[in-house]
Amino acid sequence: MALMSEQRFEVKLPDPPKGVNAIEWQTRLELAACYRLVDHFGWTSVVYNHITSRIPGTENLLINPFGMRYDEIRASDLIKIDIDGNKLEHSEWPVNQAGYLIHSAIHKARPEDLHCIIHTHEALSQALCALDNPVVPVTQEGCQFYQRVGYHDFEGIVLDEAEQQKICSALGQDNHTLVLKNHGLITAGLNCTWALVRHYAFIRNASVQLQAMAAGRLNHIEESVMRSTREQFEGGSAQAGAKVRHPEWPALVRLIDRIDPSWKL
Repeated sequence: MALMSEQRFEVKLPDPPKGVNAIEWQTRLELAACYRLVDHFGWTSVVYNHITSRIPGTENLLINPFGMRYDEIRASDLIKIDIDGNKLEHSEWPVNQAGYLIHSAIHKARPEDLHCIIHTHEALSQALCALDNPVVPVTQEGCQFYQRVGYHDFEGIVLDEAEQQKICSALGQDNHTLVLKNHGLITAGLNCTWALVRHYAFIRNASVQLQAMAAGRLNHIEESVMRSTREQFEGGSAQAGAKVRHPEWPALVRLIDRIDPSWKL
């Protein structure tokens, strides 16, 4: 898992607090930054939804306190839980068990490659989720989603553990993105960076797809071109020459740090 460093991010980071090891603290910092960025882009539903991240080398996860806005969340506020959603440390805040059912299903099904999961009810992606229409890559960045999107039909608020298997089946072993029909969007990745840049790219492609569908007939990209462009993104050639794998991530972290540096406390 690619973690933060002051050299990589050009942001001064505090030392781990007492009782928290360096790996967990780095994961907390990365996840707290992700929450602030999701808020910055306006993808929040006040206190609902989740972003979860696995602490490397463990079965433990970090999650938001249920009741805090995303713009309030700090690294130290995140709650450590086990894979089933049980608290592993004291917090005055509860964990939203209902919302966590989706995340736990994916964390259990894909322990090797999907360590961070972002779920939002962002309006543009929700609009696409409400259509009887598949995701169509219509932009360069959108080609990342060619043959990487699963679909799960709406069955009401996810409160029944029996629905977890359906979610995992819809995601499969190759997809990193899940369209929850009439519900919302899930993107996942090896770390918060991958999950966030995929969320951003999906929403941008959804916006263009919806506008293009409203304006007229879509100009479809050849399948061979979509596949090769996806491989450029997945293999890293799309970011050739950059100092880090995803140069937009440190740039965005510098942005939220300038807006409010409390995320790293």
